[in-house]
Amino acid sequence: KVNIICEQNLSDKNMVNRVVSLFESIHMQTVFMESAKQHDKHIAYVSHLSHISSFMLGKTVLEIEKDEKRIFDMAGSGFRSTVRLAKSNPKTWTPIFLQNKKYILKSLDEYIKNLETFKKLMEDENEDEIYNTMQNTNRIKNILKGILT
Repeated sequence: KVNIICEQNLSDKNMVNRVVSLFESIHMQTVFMESAKQHDKHIAYVSHLSHISSFMLGKTVLEIEKDEKRIFDMAGSGFRSTVRLAKSNPKTWTPIFLQNKKYILKSLDEYIKNLETFKKLMEDENEDEIYNTMQNTNRIKNILKGILT
């Protein structure tokens, strides 16, 4: 787990050190950010967008399931892990999404652009670019190495 401290310069240095020690004692990593805006921007991409994607994938499958009764019989661990966040409480996430609306809308625009690009590659049967897109995106495992272990 990661703990984020924003604007640490506004807090007493000794108190910040105590809080960091507390979080370290429960095996949490502490990240410092200059501002709440920086926090909100980054969290929109790595947390909020993940939740929205999970909710909307779940919604898409539920809508198809009305006609395809066996769709859940085929759902494997990949589907389960992808929609796991869709089990989150809407009472928790609705105000969070609305509070960070500015950055979430920007992240959604960029995500939708990538989905549309991938859709076009599929329509064009552009096998090389489909492969290259996924191959280039595999770099994320190097970035996440150590974070998810």
